[in-house]
Amino acid sequence: MLLEQSQANLAYKKCRPNFFIYIMNVCKPIKILYAISSLANEGPTRVLLNVVRNLDRSQFDPTVVTFTAEKSSSLLAEFQSISVPIIQLMDTIQAKPTGTLHRARAFRHLMLTGHFQIAHAHCPRSLFFLVAATPRSVKLAYTVHGYPDTQFKVIHGAIKGPIITAGSNLALRLIDQPIACADSVAAEYLEKKGLTFPAVNNGIEPMSLAHCGDRNTALECLGLDPSKRHLLFVGRLSAEKRIQELVRSFAALNMPQIDLVVVGNGPDEAMLRTIPNKHIHLMGFHSDIRPFLAGCDYYISPSATEGLANSLLEAMSVGMPSLLSDIPSHRSVIQICDRFVAQTFDPTSPESLIAGVKTLLEQDTEFVRAGIRENFQTLFHAQIMTRGYEAIYREMIA
Repeated sequence: MLLEQSQANLAYKKCRPNFFIYIMNVCKPIKILYAISSLANEGPTRVLLNVVRNLDRSQFDPTVVTFTAEKSSSLLAEFQSISVPIIQLMDTIQAKPTGTLHRARAFRHLMLTGHFQIAHAHCPRSLFFLVAATPRSVKLAYTVHGYPDTQFKVIHGAIKGPIITAGSNLALRLIDQPIACADSVAAEYLEKKGLTFPAVNNGIEPMSLAHCGDRNTALECLGLDPSKRHLLFVGRLSAEKRIQELVRSFAALNMPQIDLVVVGNGPDEAMLRTIPNKHIHLMGFHSDIRPFLAGCDYYISPSATEGLANSLLEAMSVGMPSLLSDIPSHRSVIQICDRFVAQTFDPTSPESLIAGVKTLLEQDTEFVRAGIRENFQTLFHAQIMTRGYEAIYREMIA
């Protein structure tokens, strides 16, 4: 009897450390490495910032890695303010040539020594690095920020764009979990590529306009006429945004009570400045668009392709009615909202633009604006987005 008890005690002592190790591992936060080219002030970076800002740090331990030098418009300071470790590979290899091979080696070393459980890419470059250099023990995720075909052709050119598109589509089949940034993006991949993966709709923090003053004050500070109604475009001035088509259609209108305010820069800016019209205001790039949200009356997006634009969500967060091109992303937002948020239109048609503006004028009530803010809070708040990502992370390591 004593021998049996002694053997049982010995077996318990052997098992006990393993049991405690198991409990400790279960209780440890999940280590996640977020990978992105740089922290430039662009849509994917702002999505990542909002995810990391709202992560439950008791359950998730985030780190961010970047691959290229930061630009003047970097959101680096914003990431540093939320106490997340940031590894800039360009800084770690300053004494060596900074080519792709050296960055791949530095990234591989990081993955081998960082004890990460999940690596999550947010752009094609970081996706390619993850697929090429991540150990099999690490689960791979990638947020698809839009169907890449048209967008990549415009950004990377007619030759390089399709190559990056093909590479991205191949890489999606090699990772553990692609994640669409919007329901419409997931639906488009299912229709065109037969790929099925979950969607987590983009989300943002509500825009606070407290420091901007009232509408008239904001407009006067921007040099705009408070007696007019103002349509606001925010984004890259390039072909996929169809900003040229919008400006030409707007220039053909006879609606002197409406002005178009264009915020952004890009390759189409020089051409747009050749279209003289006192009702069109090219404001250039602004890192802070809150004064424009405080002063302008309506948001407008003529895009040919979108994932789920942060600028649209920013407009919704302050209750701004919108005029949107008839594309899957915009239709999806309109469909899932239970009250009026936007009217669709054809950016190439002045008649369609006039009809859309008239609809906004008719729908513009405080009840409508309150409904838009409510739909934003329940559907597109950053905390809702982050909870969606957290659920997927848990499933990935279960």
